[in-house]
Amino acid sequence: MHKALSAWPLAIFLFFISLTNPVFGEGLYLEVIDPYLELHTGPGRGYPKFHVVEQGEKVHVISRRANWYYVDSGRGRAGWVKQEGLGRTMAENSMPAALPDTDHGDYLAQQARVGFSLGTQADVETVHINVGYRVFSWLGAEAEIGQIFHQDYNLDSRGINLLLEPIKSWSFTPFLSTGMGKQNQVQKVVNSVGDSKLHTDYEFVGAGINYYIGFNFVVRGEYRNLKVKAPNQTVSNAVWRVGFSSFF
Repeated sequence: MHKALSAWPLAIFLFFISLTNPVFGEGLYLEVIDPYLELHTGPGRGYPKFHVVEQGEKVHVISRRANWYYVDSGRGRAGWVKQEGLGRTMAENSMPAALPDTDHGDYLAQQARVGFSLGTQADVETVHINVGYRVFSWLGAEAEIGQIFHQDYNLDSRGINLLLEPIKSWSFTPFLSTGMGKQNQVQKVVNSVGDSKLHTDYEFVGAGINYYIGFNFVVRGEYRNLKVKAPNQTVSNAVWRVGFSSFF
């Protein structure tokens, strides 16, 4: 999109992930009907396989993280199984296992998320990446970093935000947002007069909508009324963003 993208920092996702998973209690035991069921060390295909449960053996389903299930094989081996693999099992009543699909409620239940958005600030294109942590089901905190593609300046921004999502029963989630941060501005063509660098603070209030589209992805649209505090004035900018978030 712009050459400025090449200046983006590559390491921005070091963020704590302490997740609370849906718990299935003590009663959900499933029998493997495929030749085997592979257990992973973590909830993702990137985690290595470390154990195989043989056909006819049972597993105890303990919890779920999105479309991965944490199971105990009963031999001191517990690991993660993708939903498709666990679907090839049989419940104690000799019926195929009925597993719930990931839906909007899972988005609200999971604590960690990461997102990417494109937008405009005062008609100038922007791109941002954010990582978030849901403190409560209705309140989340985010850290974000971004770049603003101005014709005359190299601009980057970073900030912290709060998201209030009070409604949980709808298929989409309206939210209110507020936050603060800093923007760093460097003039592309340096003049002999004046300082070519400018560091400003900003704060904003906004509103938007999150909508779950499947596969652990949420579409997010947001409007912000941004107040940029320059040395001798405060400038108000309209900010529009649209992007995707993934939860886990």
